[in-house]
Amino acid sequence: MGGQLLSSKIVVVEEEPRVRGIPSAPTAVVGAIGITERGPIGQATLVTSFEEFETKFGGFTADSDLALAAMGFFENGGSQLWVVRTVHHTDITDPGSATAVRGFGYLVSPGAPTPAVITGAIPGPFPLADGDVVVLSVNGGADETATFNATAAQAAAGGTPPFALADGQTLTLRIDGGPEQTVTLLTAEFGDIANATPEEVAAVINAGIDGGKALVLGGVLTLASDTEGTGSSVEVTGGTANAALAFSAGVVSGTGNVADLSAVTIAEVKAVVEAAITGIVVDAAIGNVLDVRTTATGSTASIQARGATAAAFGLDTDPHAGSDSGSANSVRVEGKDPGSYANRVEAEVRAATSGDAAEFDLAVIEDGVYRETFPNLSMDPTAERYIERIVNDVRLGSVLVRVIDQLLPGAPVPDAQTVALTGGDDGLTGLDDNDFIGSDVGKTGIRALDQVQDLTLLTVPGRATPAVHNAMISYCEVARDGSVFAVLDPPENQGATDIVTYVTATAALLNLSEFAAIYWPRVKVLNPAKSVFGAAEQIVVPPSGIVAGVYARTDGATPGGVYDPPAGIDKGRMFGVLGFETDEVLEEAKRDLVYPKRINPLTTGPGLPRFIDGSRTLKGDSNFPYVAERRGVIFIERSLKEGLQFSRHKNNTEGLRAQVRRTITAFLLTQMNNGAFRSREPAKAFFVDVSDQLNTPSVIFAGKLIARVGLATNKPAEFIVLRISQDTRALEAELAAAGA
Repeated sequence: MGGQLLSSKIVVVEEEPRVRGIPSAPTAVVGAIGITERGPIGQATLVTSFEEFETKFGGFTADSDLALAAMGFFENGGSQLWVVRTVHHTDITDPGSATAVRGFGYLVSPGAPTPAVITGAIPGPFPLADGDVVVLSVNGGADETATFNATAAQAAAGGTPPFALADGQTLTLRIDGGPEQTVTLLTAEFGDIANATPEEVAAVINAGIDGGKALVLGGVLTLASDTEGTGSSVEVTGGTANAALAFSAGVVSGTGNVADLSAVTIAEVKAVVEAAITGIVVDAAIGNVLDVRTTATGSTASIQARGATAAAFGLDTDPHAGSDSGSANSVRVEGKDPGSYANRVEAEVRAATSGDAAEFDLAVIEDGVYRETFPNLSMDPTAERYIERIVNDVRLGSVLVRVIDQLLPGAPVPDAQTVALTGGDDGLTGLDDNDFIGSDVGKTGIRALDQVQDLTLLTVPGRATPAVHNAMISYCEVARDGSVFAVLDPPENQGATDIVTYVTATAALLNLSEFAAIYWPRVKVLNPAKSVFGAAEQIVVPPSGIVAGVYARTDGATPGGVYDPPAGIDKGRMFGVLGFETDEVLEEAKRDLVYPKRINPLTTGPGLPRFIDGSRTLKGDSNFPYVAERRGVIFIERSLKEGLQFSRHKNNTEGLRAQVRRTITAFLLTQMNNGAFRSREPAKAFFVDVSDQLNTPSVIFAGKLIARVGLATNKPAEFIVLRISQDTRALEAELAAAGA
């Protein structure tokens, strides 16, 4: 009310600034997807040093390039790395379908009431049939049934047979979300291809696809997945033959309460059985067999599997009873994360440091070395040092294990003991490109980085396949609206002609996008772990982590470093690189083959460091075809987008448009002085247009304010041409003096 002019007064009003400052967006925030020893699965996690990476994701493993890439990234100057651990998923749209398993063991307490337990004899995953059941009688009650059901995905043709097909026509399809498959229809495979029967078409399809089949059901040509369950899918993606066959567009999914009926996981058994049968808990026991126990304890607790229970689970049909006083599992100790690393972990219970008989110490041992100790723990949930509260604390708890109190009556303290964890699995069986690419629905793989708003660079170290490379480019240019840049690795064992074939034909990357660059070849570094990689002094690694680190170092070297090409013997030096997978890259003739195909060589020369010898994006006929040019424009666009937020929802007046113009101009002047443009004269370096010609009444009435910005970006000097000739100036002067 103080600003109202109701009585005589002096009012102070601060005016809104005519020019607002635009903060600089970050430029070297890297996302990396791959396999790690441990760590959260499918969650983007920030690490700012290699030591922090090792703490959260473990060390080097023989089947992973990600730890090596992280080491190279930080060694070359990187500082912000968002890591996404991936494993095989039975359904990439469901994060819960990850197949990695936690190792576990039980701490036991004496003299406690125990539950009734049935332990299976067959390890999971379990091959089941539709309608298989688990039937249990719990605590003498009536039989209760849990039923497993699943159907395969099926897609029926809509065309009316016989089908009017022609020689060479194709049908493209995708089974279970896998790679696209193509079936070619040839005249020789039909009695009359212009009047093809459903049976003939089915036979041709069955000879040409994997993971699925074609059937004729009730006279209708039908495509089906070999997988039964929610993880199965069939999608006809196109092809010239589909005009006659008329399969509908879109993905058809399987149904049921498990992802793959032929390989039902213990986690799926737990979900289905616990939902259908009361009074029990289902978990994995040692050896990855089923452990089914009552929630009730003592001699009145009982459980019995009935004969109808599927034999695949290995559950006997004997009655099992609890005990009033025995050795009971009091604490389940699990790997903090799924993975086989936990199989090297032990949990040791010792007398409490405090001397209190109601407390105990817990030590965590890895590979025979004491890693963590948690003193004076209690089994009382109300106690300050209750075991779950201390060991599972997000900040101060264990980095190796988590604990689950089994809530025994009386909360007995565990005996002094050492328990080895077992059953951990890395979940790498069946790992394929889809597990790296991920799903927008489940936010798995690359799509786990959606939450990282500041992301500017993307790597998938070592997974150099056409599907992954194309998915990375699509993510940067489409899903992230051109705000992220992809650094692509070459496949392994590629000579100059091989990598040209890969880029131009196999993966069809040439001229695909200006939001990615590919580097060749893979590089040699010092072997950081001979116990993992063998006795060789050097190992070959993909270069993307190192290259991303060079980007980061160049960006941070000077104000406006993002505008400097991360290439050459100064800006493009690669620390830690000792050599190259192939010496072909040392030959100028071989570099002459790859560079015109927009492949950036990594090379060296006499007296020179090992360096990046190119800064081309994949696309040469685009607005910004060079790495620094494209990344510099991304930086400017992101900075302007964030810095102009103040203008949203304000009245679209000449004053607002002038303020927008001045704000953009002020920011671009700063960037000009930082070396962003080809000229240090503003009129030649950039322009900003928010004129009435752009902002017509119809535009304003549509709720828009349009500003057009032109940038005269820098171009790198890729070729240095020296013109050398004989110096004849003295001779010419002598001839001139003689009148010649």
